[in-house]
Amino acid sequence: MHTNKRSSIILVALTNIIILCLTQYLYVFMKGEKIESDNFQLLYFPLIIVSVNLSLWFSRFRIKFYLHWIFAYIGYFCSIFIFYIINYINVDTSEDFLPGEAYFDLLLTVAIFSPLQLIILLFLNGVTNILYKGYSYLIKR
Repeated sequence: MHTNKRSSIILVALTNIIILCLTQYLYVFMKGEKIESDNFQLLYFPLIIVSVNLSLWFSRFRIKFYLHWIFAYIGYFCSIFIFYIINYINVDTSEDFLPGEAYFDLLLTVAIFSPLQLIILLFLNGVTNILYKGYSYLIKR
């Protein structure tokens, strides 16, 4: 593999991981102030993933289309991990919770939102793949 191609792949992977983890990190610390969790996790976060990868696609990092989505999924799974760890550290157990109830609530939140986000990402992956194939077909004509 060419060195320039390899460095492009590494930069796209690191950009996805860093931006998506940073987005989750910033959201956790601004949580509840302006954006509801449902709206962020199910609408804004998948749109951030698509916009980051579209901007990377139109930049100088010309790698295969499926690699962009593979790195988007890797960044997504890393961001779920970051979201869970940061929320686990910041769980407030001082309220009238039974022992472990706050942590179980956090686990359920992650277990519910993660598959829903994955379904939304798969749908967006399909839509962008159809648009990419159509774009490629029109350019080759």
